[in-house]
Amino acid sequence: MIRLLNAKTCRLPDNDEKKAQQGQSYVIISHVWGDTEIVFEDMPRFEELSTSSKRLSAAKISGACEMVLRGYNGDIKYLWLDTVCIDKKNLTELSMSINSMYKWYRQAKVCFVYLQDFPGKDIDVFTKSRWFTRGWTLQELIAPERVIFFDRNWRWIGDKESLQEELYARTKITTMFLLGKSNISKASIAQRMSWFSGRETTVEEDAAYCLLGIYGVNMPLLYGEGRERAFRRLQEEIMRYSDDHSIFAWTSIAPLKEGSGFLAGSPDYFKSTGNYEHKPDVRTSEPFEMTNKGISIKVFLQQQGTYHVASIDCPKGDSHHLGLYLECQSMATQQYRRVRTDEMCRVRNTGRGEPKRIFIKPPDYI
Repeated sequence: MIRLLNAKTCRLPDNDEKKAQQGQSYVIISHVWGDTEIVFEDMPRFEELSTSSKRLSAAKISGACEMVLRGYNGDIKYLWLDTVCIDKKNLTELSMSINSMYKWYRQAKVCFVYLQDFPGKDIDVFTKSRWFTRGWTLQELIAPERVIFFDRNWRWIGDKESLQEELYARTKITTMFLLGKSNISKASIAQRMSWFSGRETTVEEDAAYCLLGIYGVNMPLLYGEGRERAFRRLQEEIMRYSDDHSIFAWTSIAPLKEGSGFLAGSPDYFKSTGNYEHKPDVRTSEPFEMTNKGISIKVFLQQQGTYHVASIDCPKGDSHHLGLYLECQSMATQQYRRVRTDEMCRVRNTGRGEPKRIFIKPPDYI
């Protein structure tokens, strides 16, 4: 259940008011957290904090409330801001909020993006703001139907449509997905993952959790599990709903010494996959799944010297498909592991090998 801030009073609701807020129109705020933010438990002392070390945060909140009231003449009375509208000490509420956040941004009347580090003097360079480097702001750009950008003084910069060229140049998200002309589910797994390239999160596991809405999946939050485990869990969850082979079309920054399973250890491994598509072949379009022997998948397989090459259903140009290097661990059980993880190869369409079901061994965590 979403909790909304009253734009007129800058006050959060009690439980009865919270229930009454459901279904009301609201503006949602996207921003970058500062070092001294006012948070949920601070709100009863909001006026007092406006002259404290948290005065910049107070000004951000007051400015947002003022813009909502001024922009909609009182027709919209509420706004949502993650710093104050989530009780992060309540782990159940935090998990529910993160799993619902894409939906909340999608359902907002409009999203106001507040660029606190942009003075507004040169609109041509507004995409240099730190906002464009944060992991959570990816879904905050994509999910809302309408997004309006403001500088540090709450002056209008432009909206998502008028700034589409600048936004594409910075994010590489094509207009059809950026403006909602096509559902992002039509973008391949690898293409959506590439949009995260160059973004960071303060909490390491959030590199996975902030992508839940981008893939339309939900999963429990396990803070402390680490970035790699969280990201692998995300991919396993995606696999439950998608047969898109591009989820395997990643390359590590350097060769992984102990080899790897078929799943990437970081979203950064998809940096160069913005043009990858999934085009299923009827001969290998059977479901793939996680088993206790690793990922069970049917691929075109052939031997090249000491390695095997698995050709996945991702075209590379008109005459080739992407290939991944594998090393056989057991011919009897058809278990392999991925090697030479910092590269892929091109396999001719006419020489992809024979369709074969194999198991890709997961990496050892211990």
